[in-house]
Amino acid sequence: MNVTSVTSEDGVKEFEKIVVEPEDIEYVEIPADAKNVDLTRHRIKEIGDYSWLTHVEHFSFRWNLIKKIENLDCLTTLTHLEFYDNQITKVENLDSLVNLESLDLSFNRITKIENLEKLTKLKTLFFVHNKITKIEGLDTLTELEYLELGDNRIAKIENLDNNLKLDRLFLGANQIRLIENVDHLKKLTVLSLPANAITVVDNISGLHNLKEIYLAQNGIKYVCGIDEHLPLEILDFNQNRLEKVENIHQLKTLTDFWARGNKLDNWSIMDELVELPQLNSVYLDFNPIASVDTYRGKVIHLLQQITRLDGTQCREHSMLRPPKEEKNETELSRVVLDNPSDDHPTESV
Repeated sequence: MNVTSVTSEDGVKEFEKIVVEPEDIEYVEIPADAKNVDLTRHRIKEIGDYSWLTHVEHFSFRWNLIKKIENLDCLTTLTHLEFYDNQITKVENLDSLVNLESLDLSFNRITKIENLEKLTKLKTLFFVHNKITKIEGLDTLTELEYLELGDNRIAKIENLDNNLKLDRLFLGANQIRLIENVDHLKKLTVLSLPANAITVVDNISGLHNLKEIYLAQNGIKYVCGIDEHLPLEILDFNQNRLEKVENIHQLKTLTDFWARGNKLDNWSIMDELVELPQLNSVYLDFNPIASVDTYRGKVIHLLQQITRLDGTQCREHSMLRPPKEEKNETELSRVVLDNPSDDHPTESV
């Protein structure tokens, strides 16, 4: 749109000429037999008629200006649908998409999880950065494996009773105060709850397959009572209020312990960490114990098993090897040659 103003000699505007130019129209050619359609960043405001797409499986409307989900009833072949970063306010008109396995509605303006009852094949569901206040509407989604509800307004973990196949649950940047109602999720391997209001780590003892738990930016003061049978590999307590760490020495599978930006001022934490044979990466910077000049050298000396400290390589992998065991003559007689060639069959030494 061009605007031209005409004024008289004394500065009085006499008239204004407005010329409206048509917006540039971008045409995208999509074959009728296309299986993957990507309409990312096409300034689409409304979903048109795509009924001629009879084979489409993956459809992306990422980064557009769509306000309403509509006109998708005929696309029953869809398995993946993405509306990341639009202006959608309501989940609707998806009932016919019964083959959907993945649905992404992140970065929209949705206030309620609803109208998903028919999508019983869904395995992954994303609602990052919306205005959702409650976990609900997931009862029929028994195949759900990956649920991402980060950056919403959720105050409580609830209504996941039927989602027994959940493998990864992400609830970061909400208003959650307690870890609760997850004990029945026996297949859960990743639980992510950073940037909430959690002060106590509790109710995770039943998660027998839990490998990673992320609790950064909460208000946790003490680490204690984590079940020794948990196969944890990553334990994230960055930027909390930790004053003491106890009873993690039994987590023999732990590879990563992150506790930067806390209030740890006691070297007794080393008594816990030294007992972890698989420990590889440790973060303890921005704690009182890290303020002394000898901090880094002391940690590296005490924790002989780690290769990274505070994000920096501290020991070469090649230096970490088990001691050689001397074999007696009886053991040598049972050694079998490795990688025998076709011309030399396997023989005992």
